[in-house]
Amino acid sequence: MSEDLKKLAGKIIEEAYNKGNLNVLDELVAPNYLRHQPPMKKVEGLAAYKEFITEIRKSYSNFNMKVEEILVDGNKTVTRLVLSGKHTGKIPTVQAPPTGKEITMAACTVATWENGKIVEEWVYNDYMGLTLQFGVMPLMTMSNFE
Repeated sequence: MSEDLKKLAGKIIEEAYNKGNLNVLDELVAPNYLRHQPPMKKVEGLAAYKEFITEIRKSYSNFNMKVEEILVDGNKTVTRLVLSGKHTGKIPTVQAPPTGKEITMAACTVATWENGKIVEEWVYNDYMGLTLQFGVMPLMTMSNFE
């Protein structure tokens, strides 16, 4: 079962996020899907999730998610990722105008699966690191505290 969940989690990343094939979500995400991604508002339902992925893909040209590791515990997967792309559009997660900058961001998801479909996800992204790359937030150094 654990290898199956690893493959399914990886398939969502590769097909939906990297290739833009949102039809794969119909087979791997429950209609009542719920996504928590603080500090954003929740994404509720399969249609809203498809819209979310579409917006993310529009926000970055050459968008890519690289899976670093997928762990399985019972009906949960934990996926550690590195996102990359060129920030060319408005993104739903950070209110910053397009910068044209190449970015990378670490992320981690904790997903709950039922009957081969994700029903709920908690997503944690390194937004501080992202806003530093955008130039929105100044780099803090130890001299800031002296």
